[in-house]
Amino acid sequence: MLPALAMAVSIDGWMNTQMGGDSLSPQMGRIDIGGLLKGGNWSLVIQERYSHEDSTGIVPRILNSYSRTDIDFTIEAGPVSINPDVCWTVDTGDNKPEIVLPVQAGVVYREGFIRPGLGIKADVSENIHLFARGLYWNRDLRQEDDYDLDWAETRISGGATWDSPWGTSLTVAALNHRMKSDFIDYDADWSRVDINMSVQPQSLPANMFVSGEVTYSAYSGTDYLDSDIADRLTSRLRMVQMVIPSVSVNTVFESVIDFDDGITRSACTSAESRIKYRFLQNREIPSSVLIYGKVSRSAIRTERAGIFSRINLYGGLSLLLDAEARVTPTAVAGAGPERKRYTFGPGLEYQFGTTVRIWGIVEQERTNLENNENWWRLRAGLELYPGSFYF
Repeated sequence: MLPALAMAVSIDGWMNTQMGGDSLSPQMGRIDIGGLLKGGNWSLVIQERYSHEDSTGIVPRILNSYSRTDIDFTIEAGPVSINPDVCWTVDTGDNKPEIVLPVQAGVVYREGFIRPGLGIKADVSENIHLFARGLYWNRDLRQEDDYDLDWAETRISGGATWDSPWGTSLTVAALNHRMKSDFIDYDADWSRVDINMSVQPQSLPANMFVSGEVTYSAYSGTDYLDSDIADRLTSRLRMVQMVIPSVSVNTVFESVIDFDDGITRSACTSAESRIKYRFLQNREIPSSVLIYGKVSRSAIRTERAGIFSRINLYGGLSLLLDAEARVTPTAVAGAGPERKRYTFGPGLEYQFGTTVRIWGIVEQERTNLENNENWWRLRAGLELYPGSFYF
């Protein structure tokens, strides 16, 4: 018993709850509770999330009321890491989300799923790493006549990564995904082979960070519409620059190109940038202003820009100011193909060191539906982190 009792174990716990409401969703909120139990060569993470969002019918929303439990266990034995986990999700509320079935089998209502998984990683050497993972979904789907629909999915993947001495990494991986339902006589699968090259230059100024990656994915199989899946080239570039000690810029560029039967087309391009300015840094809670924006073009067009500021008033008390403008597609009748939204409002926040954070914000949203509408929204939250306990 003495070696077991002498083993160092730490416990961490956290909670984050958010609540609010407006005329479209009078009762919306989310609560996250988690815990971490960690030993010398193992760790156990348990997380629970309950989310609720309703709709009054003024603007139809995708119902997002669910309960999700994640249990993640990791054990390390020398160069090998074994990671079994399970995710259990239950859709709550009277109105369940709808899912359109393939092969013109109609519409079903989603009620949840259970998804166990197992991952294995192994370090062959300092620069060569192997990995594999298997996932299984048992989905709970109900038809309009209250009959349960048998639906299962499996995913198996694996690959290897080589970290070169020149700041680059090469990864080759393969994946197979299969969907099966005997009730509607549906059995389909698709496979993918990924070749990824990533680079992170080391000879850069101390106040600069640059990383980039390119992935070519070769697909084999068909989608829900029984069409061949196009091969895809994905590239991503991230740059972080500290202009001066109080100002930093974080920029990300992404591009996705599809190759479909000899036709090359741009599937999606996006650019995102964040500029953060910190001031009054000698106080207990530093003040900051964050300006951000993102533009993406694919089959749809989205734009987003905003500003968020936290200005410390005294001690742990801070003033919050939030404003955002968005352009997104919409399916609301009479609103046109795109919906413009403008949200702005003030709030207050109080932090008790690093243990507790309480905040609340009052926002006004203006949007163009059949007519220009505006309404008020209240959001509030509580974050709790009691710290680590060792025994």
